[in-house]
Amino acid sequence: MDLFSHALFPYLLGNYFKKRKEEITAFVIGGIAPDVDIFLLLIQYLYPTFFLITHRGITHSFFFGFFTGIIVLYVASRNSVKNIVQKHIDFEPVFSRRNMVFAFAGIIVHLVLDYSTTRGVPLFYPFDVTRYSAELFFYTDIYITIASLIMVIFLLRRPFRTQNITKLLIIFLIILAGMGGLRFVEKNNTEQYFHDGSIKSFPTMNPFEWYAQKEEGTKIDIYQYNGWEGKSNYNTSFQRLNVISEGRELEKALVLADELPQLKMFKWRAHSVAVNASYGNGTWVLEYYDPVQRVEMRDISGAFRIASARFSSLTINVTDDRAIVK
Repeated sequence: MDLFSHALFPYLLGNYFKKRKEEITAFVIGGIAPDVDIFLLLIQYLYPTFFLITHRGITHSFFFGFFTGIIVLYVASRNSVKNIVQKHIDFEPVFSRRNMVFAFAGIIVHLVLDYSTTRGVPLFYPFDVTRYSAELFFYTDIYITIASLIMVIFLLRRPFRTQNITKLLIIFLIILAGMGGLRFVEKNNTEQYFHDGSIKSFPTMNPFEWYAQKEEGTKIDIYQYNGWEGKSNYNTSFQRLNVISEGRELEKALVLADELPQLKMFKWRAHSVAVNASYGNGTWVLEYYDPVQRVEMRDISGAFRIASARFSSLTINVTDDRAIVK
């Protein structure tokens, strides 16, 4: 979900239940705190690791989310930070045990919203690295984002009124439930269309368009399903391991590549993983990619395609006993 929704929902809930300003502030801070992980991306780039130091990683779990909320609340309550923010919004962060509970409640709201999106979040990290997801919404739902942004602007421009809060909360819940319900129906329609229990479906920005994936033996089949038309308009297959040019010790090269934290992170993020392997001049070039994301990119062009390609694939060169990310 987007930043506006993560902040708006706790704000509306807190005001609806007539909580104090400092409690609502803590609730909202918790609602947006997990997304401070965008500042951790540089660490992952400079010092690759598999400690989920990435977006929707370590801070998007109940355990580390709790400490993230406390840290952000503490920082926000410092006068130097508070004075800057208060020039722009009605903001009253107070660091206390009670407000820490509200901050954690905001964390839970954030995790529930992100759980509804594709690929989800590692709710139980560090005890379990599995990403849990309802696979209903795309990473960001454009309709919910626009509605949330409009409501945030409205709240910033209009003085506080209880009746406005109630109306906006109802509108937000109707939009969230309505879009979620529509996507739930379309997700079921997608899976029923193929009559195959092993099919997994993934959302796109369009609530009527879905991708379905079937992993079978040495191949991965990807289908596109349009719920509005009630049919599949596109399908393709990818080899799990596609050896483009033969060479020696491919298995060893794959094992060495698997030891790299960058590849572990890539596999953790991906829907599934396929490999193109080519050999030349004593070096294996291994291109790991996500078939679902590769299909999603087929209609993208220009700079967006280049940026998406970097996110959806990873190339590793293996020479002798050394594996390097290209």
